[in-house]
Amino acid sequence: MQDILSIIDLIDKSIKIDGENLITGWNIIKDWYDIEIDKIRDRISNSRDWLANYQSSLIEQTQISTLRIKYTNVTGYFIEISKNHISKVPDSFVHKQTLVNAVRYITEELKQFEKDIIEGEQILAELEYKEFLKIRDVVLDDFNSIKELGEKTAYVDFIVSLSKMAYDWNYRKPIITNNYDLRIKNWRHPIIEKIVSDFISNDLDLKGDSYVHIITWPNMWWKSTFLRQNALIVLMSHIWSFVPASESIIPITDKIFSRVWASDNLYLWQSTFMVEMQEMANILNNSTKKSFVIIDEIWRWTSTYDWMSLAWAILKENHDNIKAKTLFATHYHELVDESKILSWVRNFSVAVWENDENIVFLRKIVPWWMKKSYWLEVACLAWINKKIINEARVMLKKLELTHNNKQLSLWIDKSCKEVEVVYVEKDSEIENMLKDIDVNLLTPIEALNKLSELKQKSNK
Repeated sequence: MQDILSIIDLIDKSIKIDGENLITGWNIIKDWYDIEIDKIRDRISNSRDWLANYQSSLIEQTQISTLRIKYTNVTGYFIEISKNHISKVPDSFVHKQTLVNAVRYITEELKQFEKDIIEGEQILAELEYKEFLKIRDVVLDDFNSIKELGEKTAYVDFIVSLSKMAYDWNYRKPIITNNYDLRIKNWRHPIIEKIVSDFISNDLDLKGDSYVHIITWPNMWWKSTFLRQNALIVLMSHIWSFVPASESIIPITDKIFSRVWASDNLYLWQSTFMVEMQEMANILNNSTKKSFVIIDEIWRWTSTYDWMSLAWAILKENHDNIKAKTLFATHYHELVDESKILSWVRNFSVAVWENDENIVFLRKIVPWWMKKSYWLEVACLAWINKKIINEARVMLKKLELTHNNKQLSLWIDKSCKEVEVVYVEKDSEIENMLKDIDVNLLTPIEALNKLSELKQKSNK
């Protein structure tokens, strides 16, 4: 350790913290470290004083108050005099360059000064580089000791950082096993919980008889949080970190795969769907029984049944053959019904509380499934115009009547509703009775009787 301290002291005394990026430059060695370097550096540093004094003497000699000594990378040092003072230029000035409004000159004294400065900078750069190599050789003599100490220091820093994080945020030690089951109780997201004070925890239980979870929920912001925090906890446990959960049993995991979001790749002429399919191909080709997979939608924006077929085939392939522990979030409610024939699939959803006036997404996972995605309700919460929401409801009714032969019940937010929509099964007894009524032939009392009869059937 003493050798390391002497090296640290050497570097601290010799190398500038804010020196040049290139070791062949002439500003890497500290002042007062080497006498020769200090002498040449002082000469270069004092060059500005020499230039200022020389310029003053020339102004006094020529009586040209606008005379200036300047420098460019192309022409070097020169004396610049405006053309209206050319008559005052002494014979000792040698012409160097003519400009539109001025003429540039050089003198023997200025030429010698420039040579000394250039040579001084070159000599200084060479001296500093040689000194740097000597220092480097001293460091290399103890390279193994330095490397060992660096690795130990990095390890201590790593453990201390994880320990402090675990203490500050109430993390718990995970149990790492060679078994298949993965269980996490009361987990949280390690980043979001630092921002949101009322973060809602959940449980996860992926095991041999239920290693694929289909999760249906409203199209809100919390879905990605749920998926990613599980993957983060698995990852954290594999780097020896405690995790944000009250209890956790984590199996050894060979890979973590994520199909969460994608965008088109314009450079490669690839659409969003192509990028997503490539991601899914990578997962299917490389995941194993020991992998952990999170999937946030598969081609949800397509309008044909291709998407449903692909989603189902991918789900079944993982279920039957790969058997990777998988969280499969989707709005494809058809998968819920189809997955009933898959023995090791379980369905979950986020709990929703609603009444005639309000809706609240509770962010708590429950063992059930949703039959709707609350698209219109989410649009309403996002302050989409009520007129647009209402028009969407009318169109939704038409589409469901056309494609399903009956109207599905829909939740309606009273704060966004403009018209009341009555949902009835197509070709029902009530609908047939309405078709048979000719309102133009009914007397007032007959109309009341018919209305009463319809109401009674509706109540049944």
